[in-house]
Amino acid sequence: MARDIGVTPGAELFRAVTTKHYSDGTVETVYEGPYDKPGTARGRVGFWRSHLAKREDGSKAEGYIESCRPVWSRVTDPAPQAGQRTSQESDETGPIASPATRLVAEALRTRRGMHGRHVADLLAEHGHAEEADRVRTEVRARHGHLSGKQALELLSTP
Repeated sequence: MARDIGVTPGAELFRAVTTKHYSDGTVETVYEGPYDKPGTARGRVGFWRSHLAKREDGSKAEGYIESCRPVWSRVTDPAPQAGQRTSQESDETGPIASPATRLVAEALRTRRGMHGRHVADLLAEHGHAEEADRVRTEVRARHGHLSGKQALELLSTP
């Protein structure tokens, strides 16, 4: 599950390591995290201790927290397969043929939750007034119900 925990270069991260002992003899070790604060990881260990202690079958949990300072490195994208276009390639019939559609496609890859109105504003900011007007007209026609992806499809059709 992706989430923003504010990982800056050199930041220390924490995880909870919990060993669960069930009444049937099963032992399971689980790793939860990463977390940005040691207290959050400690809380997970405490949760499992308390949760299993409430059982009347003798189950219990024990655990500790670990820390690390990750070293990040860029992962290169795999080479496209034969006949497959990359997102930067375009042709006159492809969905990202014009500079305006390339701009919107790139924005959709890097931003979440773009609305058609945001696409129109982006196009206008970058000098694509005709395309911006086309998207704004469609947003009004749909009573505000136009996603960024739908705006890209609109721009990709003649």
